[in-house]
Amino acid sequence: MSLKPPAQPAKIQNRAVAIFGGTFDPVHHGHLRAAAEVSEWLKVTDFRLVPVGSPPHRSRTFASAFHRLAMLELALAPYSDLAVDDREVRRGGRSFMVDTLKSVRQEVGDAPVFLCLGQDAANHLDTWREWERIFDLAHLVVMTRPDSRSSYPENLATVINDRSVTRTRDLMDSPAGGVRHVEVTQLAISSTNIREQLAQRHSPRFLLPATVLAYIEKHNLYRLPADHSDGLE
Repeated sequence: MSLKPPAQPAKIQNRAVAIFGGTFDPVHHGHLRAAAEVSEWLKVTDFRLVPVGSPPHRSRTFASAFHRLAMLELALAPYSDLAVDDREVRRGGRSFMVDTLKSVRQEVGDAPVFLCLGQDAANHLDTWREWERIFDLAHLVVMTRPDSRSSYPENLATVINDRSVTRTRDLMDSPAGGVRHVEVTQLAISSTNIREQLAQRHSPRFLLPATVLAYIEKHNLYRLPADHSDGLE
């Protein structure tokens, strides 16, 4: 009589959701590498890149929401562990992260939600609409690089320090409210530099996915001089 192998325990599905927002104007390998590393670190199966519809702190983006969304979809097409969430583009009007997180929270119930953002953006979190409310809706994951520095204003620094944790487990045990800093690989790539190269008729190949560059060339994007820096790289 043959013995059956022992039953394997059911795989526990990680219900957590991670949100990584930005203008992605255009998306490049720096964005993708950071997303891949944080996704792996958090061990989430639902990692979403959210292109901003209309940024609240700038008058415009260089490419329309339609084109930025299309480029992001092309960039993520080969990667099943990363997804595009187009809710800010569909919503229209100014895009505020607190509204996005409220919408996500309504969908996922009490599952952990992670808001992933770079150190430069985190330094100015207190300028965002209803910024204190963000901690009721999500954990904050600050992506740091060797050359980035935290420069939180006093009121924000107090909140960050009080909520900081050192273990992933501490974030997974609650829906929101924690803060964790995680270092990601430094890639010297920026959307600003890519736009400048394109405006000067230079090729930014290998700085962004080939499919994205082909889309830019097909639609003749970023050909006007980029005369100021993109605050959301």
